[in-house]
Amino acid sequence: MAMNSVALALVLIATCLSTVHTQRTFTLENDRFVRNGKPTQLISGSVHYHRIPVPYWRDRLLRVRSMGLNTIELYIPWNYHERYPGEYTWDGMADVFSFIELIQELEMVVLLRVGPYICAEWDFGGLPWWLGSSQIWVVGGGKMHLRSSDPDYLEHVDRWFDVLLPKVAPYVYQRGGPVVMVQLENEYGFIGDAHDKQYMRHLVKLARKALGDEIVLFTTDPPPVVEKGSLPDDEIFSVVDFGPGWYNLSDAFGAQRKYNPPGKSPALCSEFYPGWLVHWGEKMANTSAQVLTDSFSEILAYNQGSGSVNFYMAHGGTNFGWTAGAGIALYAEEGAGESYQAHITSYDYDCMVSEAGQYGQPGIGGPNKYEMIREAVKRHTGSEPPASPPPPTIKAYGQVDLQQSVPLLEALPQLWPGDGIISRRPLPMEEYGQGGGLILYRVKVKAEALQNGAELDVSSPVHDYARIMVEGKVVASLDRNKKAKVSLPVLDTLSSDQDLVTLDILVEGIGRDNSGSKFDLKGLMSQEVYLNGDLLEDWRVFPLELRDTALIPFQTQAGSAPKATATPTPTPTFYRGTFNADASLKSKDGILPDSFLAMPAWSKGVLFLNGFNLGWYWPSVGPQMTMYIPGPMLQDGQNELILFEVEASPKEASVTLVETPDFYGPKSKQQQQQQQHDMMAQEEMHSKVASSSKMSWKLMQDTVSSSDQQQMMQL
Repeated sequence: MAMNSVALALVLIATCLSTVHTQRTFTLENDRFVRNGKPTQLISGSVHYHRIPVPYWRDRLLRVRSMGLNTIELYIPWNYHERYPGEYTWDGMADVFSFIELIQELEMVVLLRVGPYICAEWDFGGLPWWLGSSQIWVVGGGKMHLRSSDPDYLEHVDRWFDVLLPKVAPYVYQRGGPVVMVQLENEYGFIGDAHDKQYMRHLVKLARKALGDEIVLFTTDPPPVVEKGSLPDDEIFSVVDFGPGWYNLSDAFGAQRKYNPPGKSPALCSEFYPGWLVHWGEKMANTSAQVLTDSFSEILAYNQGSGSVNFYMAHGGTNFGWTAGAGIALYAEEGAGESYQAHITSYDYDCMVSEAGQYGQPGIGGPNKYEMIREAVKRHTGSEPPASPPPPTIKAYGQVDLQQSVPLLEALPQLWPGDGIISRRPLPMEEYGQGGGLILYRVKVKAEALQNGAELDVSSPVHDYARIMVEGKVVASLDRNKKAKVSLPVLDTLSSDQDLVTLDILVEGIGRDNSGSKFDLKGLMSQEVYLNGDLLEDWRVFPLELRDTALIPFQTQAGSAPKATATPTPTPTFYRGTFNADASLKSKDGILPDSFLAMPAWSKGVLFLNGFNLGWYWPSVGPQMTMYIPGPMLQDGQNELILFEVEASPKEASVTLVETPDFYGPKSKQQQQQQQHDMMAQEEMHSKVASSSKMSWKLMQDTVSSSDQQQMMQL
């Protein structure tokens, strides 16, 4: 009996020792990250599952890993999963947990950013559009104080986190998963004067309840606003974000250390920018590869070689559909309020692995950032990174003639059967239960009011752009950055015996402001619309999310490609064409080659591939002149392209599938010269900064103006 007791005791001791030995831990000690008892350095890159076709998830992660990165940082956009109140999506490109499992399979760990606000140049910063609706039974809809302890807002956050966080829990590192840290909120220091600590503590409480006390929770902010955006001491781990050469590292990480307990502030730049965001009408970001590499190496060497860093982005992907966000600047035409700047569809970001998975910056230019960063990691770690996967296959499928077309107004009965939604006064699209796209407002007006010219006043600038049509003909346009009044031309062609005519206002919602500080509803912003001073009432409203392109009743044109109308503002029109993809071109994974759709002669609209919404195109302002065509969305044999052109079609309705992206439009030569000049200037500035004491911390604090903060907020 005694021998049995001794044996049992020995088994229990061995079991305890085994448990201690295999226990997974991730902690902050001596200003280091410590994983399973050993100091570790996070060399990370942001990759967003929701911007990449599922068949490419592994490919993109392998390419990022081949730079020597050991960590992946990713956001979870609330609005991508709860697209309507209480209805959740977790499949397809929304299957975030399969993405996390894939990261673990590739032996990397995860920095998970759960929001609820994320920014990310994503529509409304990841907040659901329906928070702004007062008409679909949303508690506090349109009135709640966003990103605060307002009970109405927290009711929705609590419901979302009660669904999301229990799903995250099994992936926490201490429970066998790859998630070593979880970020709450995002750059909350930029929220303004609110800085609601009660709100932040509420998020911490929710996370601790679902994820446990062992997981490292963190916030991220630029160094000057860390104190405003985080919580002190042990309540949460505060980290910083900044771009190459922006700060003296001692100052930047000093701001982080000041707000964390002694010994619990391992240096981490959670957003280190290899490129930058781009708005329509701007030149493409093309930042210095040398400045990037030098600054990156300095972070790795910081604090005796323990500095950690996350590239935002390592691979950017694409803003498919209506997912792109927008920025709001402080300047605009007098009387128009703020200046609206929508983000381009590509999220290439001028980073190391391009939108199509290529190395370097195809279509942008400059030294190869991928190779330079890979070599820098190798020098620092002394280890050879994993082998680089071969470059992706890109194919020029050639010209596609768009031989079928139909004007929007002719297709309207199929896209929205019936006579529209009856609305005494016009409301924003959210009030009709619409999450994105376009919306058409229709009203009958007296013909005589238009025959001698007229003034249309929508009382508040449209969100975001609009075409005004009379009897199907475009007669004027409205722009969010301009005044809410517009003069209509003399319409003396209207029949003198006509009593009433149809006035249509087609509004384009290009993307919601992603700063997350206020609502950014879409459509007509005022219920008071006047024609020559008379209030217009009794509207018919047609929400156009364009979810099913099979409903569009195309008309086949006789002969070759249809000729576009010669008028400068033709009616918004759908165009359709097909091209073939040979099955023999498939990769070993069964995927056809990618391509890029060149459309320099087109103006502005939405592109669909085999029914999938690829997003907005706008080559008339650039800089994005091509649209990425992902191979996984192509099919053997015939493929369908649909363009919904809202401005002006070219004389020949055709597009071309090419091998190379183009971000230099629409004035490519001038932009290339300007970018080359800017890069040289940036290199010179970096050289000067490196040879001096750099910008002092006090100077940086003093020079972060409100406009600078607003630009930085767009991340």
